[in-house]
Amino acid sequence: MTTLISGSIAYDKIMDFPGKFSDHILPDRIHNINVSFGITNLEQKHGGTAGNVVYNLGLLGEKPYVISQVGNDFAEYKTWLRKHGVQLSLVHTVKNNTCPTAHIITDEDNNQITGFHFGAMEQPAVKNRAVLRSIKKKVTEKSVLGLLAAGNTDDMMALAELYKKNDVPYIFDPGQQLTWLTSAQIRKALAGASILIVNDYELAMVIKKLGTTRKKLHTKLDKLIVTLGAKGSTWYTEGKLLKYPVAKPKKVVDPTGAGDAYRAGLIKGIVEGWDDAVTARVAALCATYAIEQYGTQEHSFTKRQFTNRYLKTFNKKIQL
Repeated sequence: MTTLISGSIAYDKIMDFPGKFSDHILPDRIHNINVSFGITNLEQKHGGTAGNVVYNLGLLGEKPYVISQVGNDFAEYKTWLRKHGVQLSLVHTVKNNTCPTAHIITDEDNNQITGFHFGAMEQPAVKNRAVLRSIKKKVTEKSVLGLLAAGNTDDMMALAELYKKNDVPYIFDPGQQLTWLTSAQIRKALAGASILIVNDYELAMVIKKLGTTRKKLHTKLDKLIVTLGAKGSTWYTEGKLLKYPVAKPKKVVDPTGAGDAYRAGLIKGIVEGWDDAVTARVAALCATYAIEQYGTQEHSFTKRQFTNRYLKTFNKKIQL
């Protein structure tokens, strides 16, 4: 099965502040804030919704195609993704800009201040004729699955329309873009979607923006999947509510990227034709690997390591 993963490819610049933001921000002066934080650590990591998902799919043995836009600083990241089996022929390079970059400062209480530079993501990948031609060719193949993750809004809408027109099943994963998407755009993306995947807060945002209910929402989808962090996940499908567990982590280091890893496990399950119970557990284990390391693509596993851990965690065998 051909998997088309759209969304952002970005760098995360992660900084640590050895104190508390609250000690340096005066509540009565919040309207006139002017602060500077000295940092003790600065690391650049690979990130972005699409980047994280395809990395995990590569670990699971897939060779996904990624639809995104990158800048003139993509060379090192490009080598990294290729090393993990990611297909980059549908990526648009914006030569006069840089990759999107998240600048994240974290204090000792795990509070974060983030500045996000959109960079190349300001230009839709679908506006590039060669990329669009290649995408149109891919969607006509016999067996295709799409993931519509947070990225350039124009790309999200154009791909939703293209997938629907060509009867390509796809997963709608609005994530961080929910703040920017209008109710009309959300409806358009959902119109052809097979699955909507969100966390519980994002579900509340979708319901509010659409003026609907969870029950009405999930009856229009094959599946509504709601991730609940340490509480596992809830799947609404065929009129049923099914709850699935987490895979217990060895340690919790950084939850960032766990959701993207979960989505990779979900896609792997669909590709393999596994039932929901197996797929949800594979997704949960992928997420657990991610939270055990600092950064969204710092974890790794072989197929044997994954299947052995799956057996140990869930007392069931699985074949990747």
